Formats: sequence, structure tokens, C-alpha cells
Amino acid sequence: MNDDDDGTLIETVCDHKEDEQLPTIVHFQNGSLGGTAEFCTLMSKTDRKKQVVVTAGEQVYTGDVQDNQEFETYICIRNKSTDTMKIVPVQQSLVSNYIYQRLDGQKRKIPMLSRELANKKLLKEFGGRKASRFVDNHEKMLVNVDVVRQDLDETVKSSVQQEDEDDDTLADVSTSNEAYLASIVPKCNKEATDLDQVYDVEDVIPSVLLERLDEEAKVVFATPASTLPIKSEYLKNCITRIQEKSLTSKQDMLHIKIIIYLDALQSLISLRSRQMQKVELSRITEKIENDIRHRFEDPNVAKRGTRTNFSTEKALTHFIVLALLISEKHEVDINVLSRLLATSKERIKQYAHLVNALPKSRSDTLSLRLPSKVPPLKAGRRFQRKK
Repeated sequence: MNDDDDGTLIETVCDHKEDEQLPTIVHFQNGSLGGTAEFCTLMSKTDRKKQVVVTAGEQVYTGDVQDNQEFETYICIRNKSTDTMKIVPVQQSLVSNYIYQRLDGQKRKIPMLSRELANKKLLKEFGGRKASRFVDNHEKMLVNVDVVRQDLDETVKSSVQQEDEDDDTLADVSTSNEAYLASIVPKCNKEATDLDQVYDVEDVIPSVLLERLDEEAKVVFATPASTLPIKSEYLKNCITRIQEKSLTSKQDMLHIKIIIYLDALQSLISLRSRQMQKVELSRITEKIENDIRHRFEDPNVAKRGTRTNFSTEKALTHFIVLALLISEKHEVDINVLSRLLATSKERIKQYAHLVNALPKSRSDTLSLRLPSKVPPLKAGRRFQRKK
């Protein structure tokens, strides 16, 4: 049979019997294979299920062979020299490191090592300084109520000091409304013809920072969302949806990095202090904190790390864009954003308009639009900060 597109001849279509050993496509959960490895399949004596075992040095990965009753998977293998192809049936398997199964086994054998403690151990060892401190503080709080009382006292004291701070660090601003909007709104492709082309995530979060968040994303993915040091239930639910997928992709891990960043932006938006330098914005990683302090500080104020209305407005537009990017349909509920950011629905709509998102007809759902389809802002609405 000839392929009309390139003239390649399909030489063989392989059929297979149920007990026949098939080629296997192996997907590695939370990563990819960096070097060589050995592969074999085993049959369980109890439930007769096939399992894949991959050994790479001292690391062992296992997973069930996926058996779908509704359809079969085939791949085409092309011989370039003869310009012929074979269509071959294959099976697939998602494998994960054997350490997770070992932890489950220890949970059954040793009562003191519960899943929660195992996840805390992973978080402390591989989550960096922030994660380790979070676990330590959480453990102290479980046994000493005085720690909670002391933390609350310090928070109240800090809040009073922040409210008493002077605003004499603010400088006069005399830029045009257009220039101010350009400084608080993420870069977008005004010529886009598809919603996926409107925003590039690397124009909202620096690509260098995204690359440095690989380990944090893996730890967050492997930790139950309910135990993560993230404030918002909405963001935790977004993580849970990713964790419950049968197969995870690079896009899913990117979305986890975005969610970690969103958590820090939420802290900035709710912040009452004029200074960001010593305030904790993320309980997961300092990397994001340092980026936000630098990129969201007011450039018109001499004192480093100063937060003004500029910082809040810029954080709002960036938060809305990132929330739309992690949504499958580029949509987000206005009510969710309003509660999450402690901001009125009308204000959310105004800042959403700046980033090409408008409410759907007779709905409280914000939907990303092509820039060419978004009407201009009303002339009377100025986002320029007053002198």
C-alpha cells in the first residue's frame, strides 16, 4: 500500500497474539532517562498483570503495562534505505522510582513512618532551605502551642509597624497612561490569530527562573497538595488535578512552576508592608521571592524593594495572565479571583481587560480573547498612579 503524501510503501502490518511480547514505550514519571538502562517485563503471579522493570545504575523504576480494552496502539517504523514502513503494535507503561513503593512498604511494616512523614522527609531533603524550614516549623507547631502564639504576636507587632511607616519614599510620577500600562502589563502578541499565541509564559516569568525550578516542581508534584505550604485552595486544587493524571507531561510540570509563582504573587498582592525585602512571599523557594522583589518593586522609588500601587497593579495583571495560561480553555472564574486576591469583581474585570480577557456573555467567567477582538479601554479610565 502506498502513502499518497510521500510515496512511502507500507510493507507490513504486524498482527499479534495476546501472549506475545510486544515492544514497550516507557514514560518516566517526574523526569526522563538520562543515560543507559536495562529493561525487562514480569508477570504478577497474583493478578496476572504485566509489569515493567527498568534499572539505571542503582535506580530502579517499575510500572504496570497499560492495557486498554477499547483500542490498541501502533507505531510506524521506516526503513530509509528501502523507503518502506512497518506498522507494529506496541504497549505502554508509566514507571516511577522504586523509592515510592519502598516508602509504602515501610508504612505497612513500621507504623511510625506514615505517608505524611515520608512526604515530609522528601520535602525536607530535596525541597531546599524553604521547604526544610516549613517542615521544621510545622513539626514544632504540632507539639508546642506556644510557637503558634508567638508567631501570631510577631505578626500583629509587624503589622502595626508596617502601618506606621511613612510614605515619604514615594516619588512623583508624570508618565503617560500608555507608558504606565506598558510597565505593568505582560508582553503580548497583538497579531496573534490563535489563543495559544497571545502570551508566551517566558514573557511573564523569566525562562532562566523556570529552568531553575525543576527540583521544586518535582517535590511539589510528589507531595499531597493538602500538606503544601500554599495559601490558596484554588491553587492546591490545580496541583491536585495534575497529580491525578495518569500521565504527566512537561506542560504539566511547567504549570506546577507557574502555580508556585502564583502563590508568591498572591502574597505580594495581599501585602500591607511598603517593603518587600524582608517579607516572606513564598514558603517553597527563595528563587521566586528574589525575582518578584526585583521585578515588581517600584522603579520610581529610590529605596530598594519598595512596594507601591505600581507593584500591586503589575502583580494583578500578571496573576490574571498566568491563571488563564494554566487553564485548559484559557478561562477563569471572576468570583474565584475576587476571593483569592481580596479584590472586588469590578476591579478584577478592569485589570483583566488590560490583558485581553473579557467576561463571557451572561457569565462571571473571564475568557482570553485575541487582542484584535478586544475593544479599547474607555478614555476616562486612567491607571496612571497619582502624584
